[in-house]
Amino acid sequence: MCGMGGPDGPDAVEPFLRNLFSDPLIIGAPGFVRLPLARLIAWRRAPKVRRRYASIDPAGGSPQLGWTVQQAERLTRRLIGRGRDVVPLAAMRYWHPFPEEAVTSALAAGAEQFLLVPAYPHYAEPTTGSILDAVLSAISKLAPGASVHAREDWHAIDGYLAALASRVADIMREWNDLGADIGDCVLLPVAHSLPVSRIRRDDRYTRQIASTLRGVEERLAAMFGTAAWTALTGDGVLRPTYQSRVGPVEWLKPDIVDEVKRLGATGRRLMVLPISITCEHIETLHELDIELRETALDAGFTDYRRAPALNLDGTWLGSLADHLDAVAYGEDADDDR
Repeated sequence: MCGMGGPDGPDAVEPFLRNLFSDPLIIGAPGFVRLPLARLIAWRRAPKVRRRYASIDPAGGSPQLGWTVQQAERLTRRLIGRGRDVVPLAAMRYWHPFPEEAVTSALAAGAEQFLLVPAYPHYAEPTTGSILDAVLSAISKLAPGASVHAREDWHAIDGYLAALASRVADIMREWNDLGADIGDCVLLPVAHSLPVSRIRRDDRYTRQIASTLRGVEERLAAMFGTAAWTALTGDGVLRPTYQSRVGPVEWLKPDIVDEVKRLGATGRRLMVLPISITCEHIETLHELDIELRETALDAGFTDYRRAPALNLDGTWLGSLADHLDAVAYGEDADDDR
């Protein structure tokens, strides 16, 4: 399982940020500009980021690695149940275990081929592209000639779409039990934002998000009926919002904070559905649960719900296991990156 990673404690925050902003896929300047700039940005941002991590974990670290390891273990159990000989490992881009550490551990366990699974359903060069490139580089260095099966996205697998729809349905049922008027309810899907310049070069990210939301729409309309679904969404169409913009460049819009402020007078209950995050970490636990909740209440919403991330959802993991089994062993086995 391949992700961006997160600091494991306060002392790791600044070097984690330095690694992040040193990546040429994050800051595209030449190295002699990018590396000193990365050190400066990390130094300036570290105190604020440490406080954010402290707000979600007394130890001041990210829960991302723990979730990712558990996800890899659950997937492995399902694949072993099909007779596959698989070892679960995590590889992180900006903090331990780095790709070379993960590949070294895999070789020590007797691995002869590699199945790379991004922790992100939608392909984007600064996230999935960066971590897969780093892992492929480590494999090329440490295990030249090894077979590699790498998936760049899994945004349309059935279990992922079903898991997202079920999260919305659970909250809608709670609101229904409370006697809520569906016309007072607002649903906002949210994905991680990207600079618009990246999308102009490669729009797979936004196209895949749109595909995911169409799949969720179909499932929810079938669950609740067209009339109720239209009452919730206005026109039956889910449109994404974006979070986590940083810096002065143009980012994907609408930003979720701006949308919440705009919609505060039109609804009493707000549901936020993260669609690009597979586990709880700082973007859900701090940005959405603390910062956005405060914004929503200030804007006029009286009930704020944030749907849980995928975490260890069995429907999603079962569907992903089916997908990976086909990738590594089935008819798609030759469709490698």
